[in-house]
Formats: sequence, C-alpha cells, structure tokens
Amino acid sequence: MTTTKVELQAKIERVHAARMKVEEFVAAGGDLRSQEAVPIGLELARACNSLCEEFGGQVLDEVNVK
Repeated sequence: MTTTKVELQAKIERVHAARMKVEEFVAAGGDLRSQEAVPIGLELARACNSLCEEFGGQVLDEVNVK
C-alpha cells in the first residue's frame, strides 16, 4: 500500500509534536528519567517508528508497557 502525501505529512507532524512535548517538558524542569517522562518518550519512539516504517525499517521493536 502506498502512503499518500497527506498521510506522510501527518506522520512528520506527529514526530514534530512529540519532539516539542519533550522540549517543553525539559524546559519546565522535567527529568527525562522520571516516571512522568515515560509516556512522552513512548510517544516520541512510536512516532519515529511510524515514520521510519515508510523507509522500510524500524527504530525500535514494539514497546510493551506493563
């Protein structure tokens, strides 16, 4: 299945939004190794993975949260 320009742009925007959340978290004094950072990091990893799949690869295996 071919990805449309709109779908690709949505994936790029998702990565950007996730990156901005990380930057805002850190700017507010957040610790990237804290529990509060886990959902932010997961979203960034999943967004990057989704975009990388367009190039035939994955950055990470699926992350399972328990």
